[in-house]
Amino acid sequence: MTEPDDYLIRTMFGFKPAYEHTEQKMQGYQLGELIRVKFFKGRNIQFHRLYFGLLKLVFENQEKYLSLEALRFAVTVSAGYVEHIEIDGGRTILKPRSIAFSKMDEHEFKEYFGAALKAVPRLLPQFEGVDLEEWLRTGGSW
Repeated sequence: MTEPDDYLIRTMFGFKPAYEHTEQKMQGYQLGELIRVKFFKGRNIQFHRLYFGLLKLVFENQEKYLSLEALRFAVTVSAGYVEHIEIDGGRTILKPRSIAFSKMDEHEFKEYFGAALKAVPRLLPQFEGVDLEEWLRTGGSW
């Protein structure tokens, strides 16, 4: 059986445990003891859906990309969210990084979303000057 995740809540006085099991775990450390933590702000599913809604609307209003997956690949690469992989002969290919919930926290996803908004008009000039967030809120109405 796996242990439940530990969560902290930020208060005016600092961070406090969100659950009793976390509080019990924290009591095992001495005052002044150095503890390494990794902060990870949970993703907002609505923001994630907004991104895929954007891709869908852009895909439906363009003719360059033959599939939604190809568009997503191009946007991710153009946004700079890639791994550089060296292959035979010293050549390098770009592999889009994953935007899965487990791979990217909310802060990083917001950064990515902003970069994706800038990537769309670079890839598809018909979207230059279009406020894509507003366009998305209005359901893609021109």
